[in-house]
Amino acid sequence: MKLALPICNDAKLPKIRRWPGFLTALALALSAGWLCTLPVPLLQVAGPLMPSMLLGLLLSSCFNSSVRNRLQPGLSLARNQVLRLGIVLYGLRISLADLQQVGMTALLTDLVIVIGTLTVAAWVGIRWLQLDSRTALLVGAGSAVCGAAAILATAPVLRARNSDISVAIATVVLFGSTAMLLYPALYPLPMVQELFGHSELAMGRLVGATVHEVAQVAAAVQSLGAKAAHAAVITKMIRVMMLVPLLFALSYWLNRKTDHKDSGFRVSPPWFALVFLLMPLVNDSGWIQPIWLNRLLKLDGLLLAVAMAALGLDTQISAVIRAGKRPMLLAAILLVFLLVVGVGLTVMLDKVSYQC
Repeated sequence: MKLALPICNDAKLPKIRRWPGFLTALALALSAGWLCTLPVPLLQVAGPLMPSMLLGLLLSSCFNSSVRNRLQPGLSLARNQVLRLGIVLYGLRISLADLQQVGMTALLTDLVIVIGTLTVAAWVGIRWLQLDSRTALLVGAGSAVCGAAAILATAPVLRARNSDISVAIATVVLFGSTAMLLYPALYPLPMVQELFGHSELAMGRLVGATVHEVAQVAAAVQSLGAKAAHAAVITKMIRVMMLVPLLFALSYWLNRKTDHKDSGFRVSPPWFALVFLLMPLVNDSGWIQPIWLNRLLKLDGLLLAVAMAALGLDTQISAVIRAGKRPMLLAAILLVFLLVVGVGLTVMLDKVSYQC
């Protein structure tokens, strides 16, 4: 006699399997958010994204393979669908009015910075440092556009491994924080003041065009004056919007590079990026009341933190260590490039706009 076992609904089973991993990532993201409320300056400036990934990495080192397998469906959900939703909502931080205020000078600076940084990352990283193309382009995207958010958005297009993503995010945190501390220290110097013509607006554009993360930009300009802070944040938002053409350009490049007939592999265009591009229009439309907009921005921060926590949980520290010093060297080279080219462009374009 055989016992009849209850039959699980196949449609519901995958959803049930997602809960352990997703709830674990959510718990880590909420914990990271709480840590950032503590009176620790570095944590308050960094925001919850990096602490979320670090907590995930630490907890992952305590898991065995069976636990990782059980968490995998939920972690995959967080690193894909939840991440895409977070990137889309990130666009609500931008308004068309803000973009108009900084003018063509900031747009041109950002355009040269983004294209130049990615070109240097690909050339130096792949040809000179012999890095894997995914790692080099992820480090380049994080330095060129908007730090961890750009890396997370670019990773699915590049089919990057979790270790590649973790290494790239680590470079953004290290060298973005370096830039964040560097500019406030340099700005009061008489030589720097003369170089920028004592213009807060020019310094703000420089910070927005060259510092990696949005939070790092906001922290860097706190002591530079209101005009500098406003120009820096808006210039940074223009860089964020350049994430969309970057994702489609990478998708197009990978589609051309891959032999579809032989491998059957095709890179899907990042359609969620188009929705991201529409968010400033939604922001300006007035459809969303300010109180709900604020709640959506908080939700967006939580969603991105969940994705970061899932990334940490799904990454082994040994894989990050094996990446070695070359990604850090590439990120250091990109920081020097951002500083030199950013200063040159800002001074040159500021003089041209003054003469006009």
